[in-house]
Amino acid sequence: MKLSLLVYALLFTGGLLHAVDKEENWKIYSGKAGPSGWRCHTVYPDPKDHGPDGINVHDWDGDGDSDLFVNYEEGKYSRLYFNPGSGKSRHPWSQFIEFKHGQCEDSGIGDLDNDGDLDYIANGGWVYFNPGKKKIADASAWKKMTLFNYERRVPTVTDVDGDGLNDLVVGAQEWYQQPETGKQEARNWKKHVMGKNRWPMNCIMRDLDGDGDMDMVVPDRGKEICWYVNPGKDKVTGPWQRKTLHSHHEPMFMTLGDVNGDKIEDVVITGGSLGKLARKLIVLLRTNKKGEPTFKEIIINQPAGNFPKGVAVTDLDGDPKKKEILVIPKGGDLWTATYSGDSMEPKNWTATPVIMPGAETRKKMDNAWLGDLDNDGDLDVITTDENGGWGVIWFENPARKKKSA
Repeated sequence: MKLSLLVYALLFTGGLLHAVDKEENWKIYSGKAGPSGWRCHTVYPDPKDHGPDGINVHDWDGDGDSDLFVNYEEGKYSRLYFNPGSGKSRHPWSQFIEFKHGQCEDSGIGDLDNDGDLDYIANGGWVYFNPGKKKIADASAWKKMTLFNYERRVPTVTDVDGDGLNDLVVGAQEWYQQPETGKQEARNWKKHVMGKNRWPMNCIMRDLDGDGDMDMVVPDRGKEICWYVNPGKDKVTGPWQRKTLHSHHEPMFMTLGDVNGDKIEDVVITGGSLGKLARKLIVLLRTNKKGEPTFKEIIINQPAGNFPKGVAVTDLDGDPKKKEILVIPKGGDLWTATYSGDSMEPKNWTATPVIMPGAETRKKMDNAWLGDLDNDGDLDVITTDENGGWGVIWFENPARKKKSA
């Protein structure tokens, strides 16, 4: 009995100490600069593991500052955090509204009732209609529409059928058609099936083959990176042809962007933790503008972090003529990838850690979202720490400061 009580006491105090550590880490390290000037700031901590896991960046209240709509997977709610302004955005944000719903791993935004205001979609099934700027901070003024009551990843707002009204793609496999009337009533939304995906990490709508309509690019975790060919307006309600873009079967997040300045969008994929390309960054430099995409593949080894997860193509050094790739690992230091000389030569690429205090305490970071949260003219990097207690966080881009210095 005494031994059992001792074991219990050790387990209890160990868990308590762990909770204290998680609560204190962001307070200790938040806002502290690394060698290159980058800092990690906390929007709102998460000591109880409610699991923030997905962000949408938009100026919801029209005050000129970017706000953050964040979904919490384990907490089963979403919060719209209002930016307190450039002078205060580096400290925790105190004003927010909250919506309750089912378990939610990601979310999306877009105008789904054609009133000019962006609406919020939590994991596909739960849609919240924006009441307008005057009532934006009143959660009760937002009308909820439940299209379905279960998870369906990467909700994406886009005009699928070309009728001028935004539709809703869910799970990178089905889409709901915006009706002409009764837009806030679920029964009026018609469902169409495009294809089937196992675990879509992204749903990126792009005209990949250059034929004038939007195709769909998907890193389907557990299978491959694929793209679905838009069959044209007359056949858009039927199935779309699926094609392989890259064979890596365990991708994490991906992005499209012109990496090497040739005015053609390239493909960047994080390799995740499994498969032959685990802990690698896959850069596909596109070599044609139209038709079946062709690429020069560049494989880059990670220089830091647990394994590469989130990714963005952006200007990190204040030189708009050239973009850099920024990678967010699951845990540890962020890192960048860039080239000198001919981008088609693998030997010309280098990967560099972006060292910031407290990196080892951020345990499960997510994708990379971009926004100017401090309103200083450069894009910062925003993500979530789902299990380390940091919660909703952003990494301050020092590029503007370096340029003016």
